[in-house]
Amino acid sequence: MRTLVCLLLSSAAIFAGTLTERFDLTVKRVLRDGPPVFDEKFVLADATAQPGRRFTEFSGDVSGRYIGALALASRQTGERYPILDRIVTGAIKIQQPDGHFGAPLSVGAVRDSDMATLWGNGRMLTGLLEYYDLTHRADVLAAARKLGDFYVKIAPRFNSAEVRSAYNGEKFAVGYICWTNGLEGLAELYRVTKAEPYLQLARDIAARTDRHPSQHSHGFLTTVRGIVALYRVTGEQRYLEQAAAEWQGVIDSGNVMVHGAVPEMFAPQPVRDEGCSEADWLRLSLDLWTLTRQPKYLQQAQLTLFNEMAMNQFHTGDFGHHVYSRDGIVAPFAHAWWCCTFHGLRALADVFQAVFHDDSGALAYDLPVDGRGTAAGLTVRAESALERNASVQLRVLKADGKTHELRIRVPEWATAVNLSLAGQKLAAPLQDGYLRAARAWKAGDVVTVTYALQARVVKRDGGRQAAIFHGPWLLGVDIAASPAYFDEPVVEDKVELAETNGQLHLEPAAATANAGRFAVPVAHFRLKYLPGGYAMQPQTALLRPIAEYTLGPDSNVVNFWLPLVPTAAGLDSNYHKQKQ
Repeated sequence: MRTLVCLLLSSAAIFAGTLTERFDLTVKRVLRDGPPVFDEKFVLADATAQPGRRFTEFSGDVSGRYIGALALASRQTGERYPILDRIVTGAIKIQQPDGHFGAPLSVGAVRDSDMATLWGNGRMLTGLLEYYDLTHRADVLAAARKLGDFYVKIAPRFNSAEVRSAYNGEKFAVGYICWTNGLEGLAELYRVTKAEPYLQLARDIAARTDRHPSQHSHGFLTTVRGIVALYRVTGEQRYLEQAAAEWQGVIDSGNVMVHGAVPEMFAPQPVRDEGCSEADWLRLSLDLWTLTRQPKYLQQAQLTLFNEMAMNQFHTGDFGHHVYSRDGIVAPFAHAWWCCTFHGLRALADVFQAVFHDDSGALAYDLPVDGRGTAAGLTVRAESALERNASVQLRVLKADGKTHELRIRVPEWATAVNLSLAGQKLAAPLQDGYLRAARAWKAGDVVTVTYALQARVVKRDGGRQAAIFHGPWLLGVDIAASPAYFDEPVVEDKVELAETNGQLHLEPAAATANAGRFAVPVAHFRLKYLPGGYAMQPQTALLRPIAEYTLGPDSNVVNFWLPLVPTAAGLDSNYHKQKQ
């Protein structure tokens, strides 16, 4: 869907870090695991709007997302998936004569069912084009053009002020975003075909995009990513500025939470998260970083990737929903196989493509995760062990014998970054946020990048509550590892934090044997607290990254806003006396 400077050139299987494991887990879930199992009949049920499973009225939603996600997974792994080819062929066969998928639109006044149909068709258009980008099948492009022509034909009806007004309120899942989400596919269809009607319609939809309270964040953010796509195909600065303004507006409105999550429904009703919204927010942030190189976008992408996206992924490989509490998340949860699982996989594919970038001939390493990048005569593979020992290995795969600069970004959550080559410190001056190591590299050279992780605290409620980070990870207490922390009355628990001159000191927890592949042992700590029901007996809990939620089994309660002891010095004797 976009032109890349650094392409992934081989299978994800060559990497050996947590990002690869997360990606592979969801690929396996989509291809083989269940329930439900994504076979041809199941996937294509919405393309004909037939009952039998949930959400078939959103015609093309599951099928379009499935097609797009596996197309990008195929590009990442280098593998071909025969079931994907069969499902695409099956979808084309059941495309309606007028070009759309599913039930016919109503005649006369627009209905909620029309919006549901349009939402799914927007996802199908994008999916078909992502598959076409992989295979260049002429019949797939013809189907996408046929669907694009359908959009152009119905545009006057759905671009009308009356429909926009009626559906731009609190319609939520069947709101006006069901129409505007088609912008992403229309911009790509124009890129491929250069047909002006698709471009004009994309422009019209961009002009009708806005954010409002209680809006479906996934639909809005998908539309904003469409505006970014429109900038890419036109080069017109106004579209980049529009997307950047909408991104900033989401932050300024208070709709981004401490762990980088965007609620499924914008404030004032942030009830739960949604894997699709998190994937959109991550992808939008990465897009804006790629286009502007403004650090705030990469910082936000890292916050979301290491925390909300990781926590949102279940041990099955699904993505989905968690319900917010004042202090974190509570039951119930939902494995949203009908949308989030595919959208989460699609986002992880984008992350791999943003790990490196070509910075005017120098190869820049931006995200401390697995990936592969090429610039000039240098190709490097990154394998991350950040979760285990705060390090990454950068292995030179190809070098042309000339001097090249390898740039390693120093993230905001590290006090320092150290480089070594063959056991010796590697000199690399710091400039513009990057360590710059220049030399005539040889194939087989391995640079070890070690991050000095720092702890930091974010406070709210006048300093009465704190969220604790270590490196990129938000830490929390979950009911599976520390059930006593949640004894009644948990709302009266008080936590002790040791700080000196603003520096937070955390006490490492004992190493956990067989912690699992999604564990982050480098960020396990002992949390001292006074139980609300028996403050005379201070206790300890395990403070660990919320990213470990993927370890499973699913936890019902995770608290990451922690109530502080009401003194700057820690556990104070007067507080004990009050409780006694």
